[in-house]
Amino acid sequence: MAHFVLTFLFAITSAEGISVDWSEQAIHFYGPVDIALDTAYTNELNSKLNRLFAAIPLDANRTLADAVSSSRNAQEYFRSTISFPQVVSTRYSTSGEVQNEYVIPLTGPFIEDFIPSSQYTPKSTEEKSYEPDTSSTLPAIPVTGFIIDARGTGFSPSIFPRLMDSEGNVILDAGTIDRNLLLEKGYIHYAYSSRAALQSRELGLNPLRIIAERATGNNQCDLVIPSADVERISESPLNQRLLSECRVIIVIDK
Repeated sequence: MAHFVLTFLFAITSAEGISVDWSEQAIHFYGPVDIALDTAYTNELNSKLNRLFAAIPLDANRTLADAVSSSRNAQEYFRSTISFPQVVSTRYSTSGEVQNEYVIPLTGPFIEDFIPSSQYTPKSTEEKSYEPDTSSTLPAIPVTGFIIDARGTGFSPSIFPRLMDSEGNVILDAGTIDRNLLLEKGYIHYAYSSRAALQSRELGLNPLRIIAERATGNNQCDLVIPSADVERISESPLNQRLLSECRVIIVIDK
């Protein structure tokens, strides 16, 4: 039921001309060129954003609206970006009307207020030199990142998704990531196709491709990873380190 409500709300806000591009983790909308001077429009935009925030999961238990309401930094961030959003394009109608396409990132310094606390302690990721398997004719190529295909699972993109095993144990949690790294490079990223994910430099030349078993959590924004892939990750210090560096892209339905 929760997933249905989120999907329904997202459909409404998208129809109003405002939507989230998860591949950029940003909100897109069209508005007047002099947006800061158009009080009526900015008031309407605020209402639309409030409805959109209520439809965006922050993590398994909170929406972005819950988080923003409790963070002065986030409130100031969105207040300023609504007044002076970034322009990405301009369109002209046949009637002579001019509108800009604006973007508001969903990530930034304010996100530090939202990083979930976690009691999960990841396994040691001490640096070890990579030693290829010499027992085989062809040398093994080390994994350089992870592409997780969540299409068809009912997964809802969020700011802080988690990766789980089939027994509910956490494999990756934003609360265990170094905060400086998370703020500098971001957490998990999204793509709308495997090809787009492969084009990311962050994943290197040989990302491990994983098909998620299902979505889970109150907001359907956590992913269950197959046991074989969990074992491959847990047995490799290199793979664990790549997870701790957030070298992960989730492929989602558009």
